[in-house]
Amino acid sequence: MRYEQQRAEIIEVCLRMRQMEFFLGTWGNVSVRVGGHILLTPSKVDYDVMRPEDLVVIDTQGNRVEGERTATSEKEVHRQIYVARADVGAIIHAHTKKAMAVSATALREVPCLVEEMSQLLGGAIPLAGRYVPAEQHVELGGEAGKVIGQKSGIILRNHGPVACGRDLREAALVAQVIEKSCDIYLSLCGPLAAREIPGAFVESERYRFVHTYGHEQT
Repeated sequence: MRYEQQRAEIIEVCLRMRQMEFFLGTWGNVSVRVGGHILLTPSKVDYDVMRPEDLVVIDTQGNRVEGERTATSEKEVHRQIYVARADVGAIIHAHTKKAMAVSATALREVPCLVEEMSQLLGGAIPLAGRYVPAEQHVELGGEAGKVIGQKSGIILRNHGPVACGRDLREAALVAQVIEKSCDIYLSLCGPLAAREIPGAFVESERYRFVHTYGHEQT
């Protein structure tokens, strides 16, 4: 088993994210770049029982090269950002309350309001242009890779935030600044129009969760 230190760091971050309520259940995932490979959390494995050997190694084409588990279903979000950004060394996709609230609005971005956003995020936080259903993994990753630009964070439409950093410590800090920035923005605004997930996608995502989630091919 390779990358023992990185595996331990990922599990520690997962537990910390859950304690902060940035992860809910097994919603939320973490990865680090390890040489020419990507080390990711597995799909549908509770963080309390996750072991270092449960993590999955893929190459930059998305092929599994190490691990028995299925990689997170959102591996394409991670992979396509790494392909687009050679400077990114770690990614955290969280499910935080304020950022998810922003994700369900018609906003195009969260404007740069405070110094932390300038310094750590590179300015405003862009929102993905469209909602991509959970089972359309490649398309979701493509949306993330397209929107990220040179920013350190984005918000996936009707989904949640993605935080990038040179290492896991920085990615975790970015995740916190995204949530704080969304909280500040929402507190300054009046009611915002909501964008619902279309009914057909609600049905397909419920079916996926009940029948296929955690068993998709890597």
